[in-house]
Formats: sequence, C-alpha cells, structure tokens
Amino acid sequence: MRMFRSMIASAALLAATSARAQPVVVADSGDTAWVLAAAVLSLIAILPGLAMFYGRGNIARTGFALFGSVAVTSLLFAAIGYSLAFGAGSSLLGGSSNAMLANLSDLLDGSTISEAVYALFETVAALLAVGILCASVAERARPGWLVPFSGVWLLIVYVPVARGVWPGWLGELGTLDYAGGIVIQLTAGIAALVIGFLLRSPTAIDEPQDSPLAVAGGALLWVGFLAFFGAAALGGSADAATAIINGHLAASAAIVVGMAIERWRMGRTSVGVLANNAVAGLAAVAAAGALVSTSGAIALGALGALAAWMAASVVQRARLGSAASAFAIHGAAAMAGAILFPLFMLPAFGGSGFSDVNGLMTQLAAQGVAVLAVTLWTAVATVIVALMISVVVPMRDVRG
Repeated sequence: MRMFRSMIASAALLAATSARAQPVVVADSGDTAWVLAAAVLSLIAILPGLAMFYGRGNIARTGFALFGSVAVTSLLFAAIGYSLAFGAGSSLLGGSSNAMLANLSDLLDGSTISEAVYALFETVAALLAVGILCASVAERARPGWLVPFSGVWLLIVYVPVARGVWPGWLGELGTLDYAGGIVIQLTAGIAALVIGFLLRSPTAIDEPQDSPLAVAGGALLWVGFLAFFGAAALGGSADAATAIINGHLAASAAIVVGMAIERWRMGRTSVGVLANNAVAGLAAVAAAGALVSTSGAIALGALGALAAWMAASVVQRARLGSAASAFAIHGAAAMAGAILFPLFMLPAFGGSGFSDVNGLMTQLAAQGVAVLAVTLWTAVATVIVALMISVVVPMRDVRG
C-alpha cells in the first residue's frame, strides 16, 4: 500500500544559527488531518453500519458480536498485528519491532504523514475485514466462539494477507490493491462463505434484507467506504478525490445494473437489492481506487453487480444466511474487480497506462496470482482456525 498511495514529503526546518544545520523533514499537517479524519469516519462502516446492514431482525445480537470482535482485534492488532504486517522482517511476515505500536517513525517512508497515523489507518482496515466477517455470520455463530475466533483469524489469516499484498511478496510481484479490494473485501467474503458452510442449517429460514435498518446500514457502508478510499491516498491529494469519486460512481453504476437485473428476473426490484449492489460496486472498485479513470470505475461497478448476482445465484440455495450475501457482494465483486481493473488502466479507457517494465498482461497475471493465493490461503486457514476454536467453545448457537 505504501508503494501506490504515497507522496514525497516537502516540509523542512532550517536551524537558525549554524551553517552545519541540516533540513528536517516533518509530517504535513494538512495530509495528517485528512487521513485522521477520513480514517475515523471510516469507522461508521463498522459500527453501526455493519451491525445494521447484517443485523436484519436481530441487530442486538450482531452488535454484540461486533463490539466484542472489534475490541479483541483492536487490542491484538496494536499488540503485535501491525508489527507482523508492516514491521521490518521478511516478505512473508514482519517481526516484533513495532509491537505495542512502539518505535513508530515520525515520518512514514515515502509519505507526508507519521507512522502513527498510518497505523491508525491500517487498524481501521483490519477492523473492516473482521467486521464484515463477524457481522455476516453472527446470526448463527455462538457469540462466545465468534469473539475469540475473530482475534485468532486476524493473526493467522488477515495479517499474512496484508503483509503479502502490500509490502510483501505479492506486492513485489507487482500486485496492486489501492484500498483493500483483495486484503479486506475478498478475504472477508471468502471467510464468510467458509464459516457459512460450517454453520449451515438446511432448515433455517433466511431473514429478508429489506428492513429499514438494513437499508440504513447500507447507506452507512457507502459513506464509510468512501471515506476509507479517501484515506487510502495517505494525504489530502488529487488521488484522494479521484478514489472517492470513483467509489461513488462505481456504487451508482452497480445500483443501476442491479436494478436492471432484478427487473428482468423478478419483474420488480427492492430497496434491499439496491443497498446490496451499492456495496458490491464499492467492493469491485476497491482494488483500483484512483488507478483508473471515471469510465473505468463505472465499468467496474457494473461488473461488480454482475459478479455479485452470479455468485448469489449459485450459493443462495444453500441457506447460508447473511454469509451468502457477504460472499456475493464483498468476495465475488472484489474478486472480479481486483482481477480485471488493469484493463481499465489502458489509455483507451482513460487510464494512465503501464510502465515499460510492467505491461497489461504482466499486471493481469500479478492480480490473478494474488487473488488465487489469497483465496486459497483464506479458505484453508479459516477452516483450521474455526475448528481449532470450536474445540474449546462450540461454534454453533442453538438458535442458529
């Protein structure tokens, strides 16, 4: 992430009395304020956005799971998660140099913000992934199982993925993920599908998605994800504005396409479908962010709606509850967007093009490898973590 959303620091202070004084590079207060504000605003997508969006008829239950999971994962990410994901180490995993958020630099390499601000942004990113997963399975999972599961899942699944895609080995291969289309959306969607199957109850009845709370939650997700896209630029720059505009237009395009699909299939549409498609559009454009033009963002939003509809058509009969929705609108939409968005970086689509070293086919291959690796790792590791925790605490709630 540091490679693709950074700007060169420009502020310098000169010592007043000595010819030997050297310029001191400091964080830019405007960029710092922007990332702080946007990162905190992104939390609206977690609490209360996800609680309302996936809570359906039992928001108290989903809210309980989210509060507990957010608390546990926040503490673990500060204690060791950030250091393992972004600290000094190998391309697979960092070390313990930044444990308990110690030894953070005054200026993040290649940026105009301090590392403490960046740590806050990455904390929000981790909470978004955990929040999507936990909220989507809370209706059937035992709360006493879900809270410890979320903490272990963060360290075993999310942290290695974040390390690999952003500063690690997948990033070195050329993988691009501007605002977490792979790291957040895809990871949470695949994990939700896996947990949904583990908790599958063929006799359970899925709650409708057209409740006022679900619609309001979808609106909060829309706003929260746009703020996160803006924060991903790591500064109050043109990239931040482009990422927000692209996210908004992708969500709008997904709604229009989703309406057309439902009208064709069912002869009518519903507000719940519109909310789902808005989130699918945001997931589809997350990996691209500011790397594509307006037309590319609109196309990605449309593709996200199509991918979500096709995925939902496949899994909805399995009676997985909210987990099926999470896989469709987060996982499937993000997968399509993360793989295909390099097409819209071409100048023919208004994109910025590629360097001589990294052409279209190379970029498509890098995106495909990352999506495949993350999907496989997330699916296998999630099963292992879920079964491991279930040895101590039962996974299924008797009411699920």
